[in-house]
Amino acid sequence: MAEVTLLSVRQVADLLGVHPRSVWRLAQTGDIPAPIRLSERVIRWRLTDLRDRLEEMAAGAKGVGR
Repeated sequence: MAEVTLLSVRQVADLLGVHPRSVWRLAQTGDIPAPIRLSERVIRWRLTDLRDRLEEMAAGAKGVGR
């Protein structure tokens, strides 16, 4: 079984260079993948999901302005 890296909202905020509140906003608007709920109070994002989404965004941005 492959190892899965899970990130907290603060770690995602650091990765994206935004405030933690912005992470929730981005998830709500669908700009980043939705988090997974591990328990009532523990919510995490899969690093692989975030990387895939960021690569999609980067690929889309490369096509803009050509």
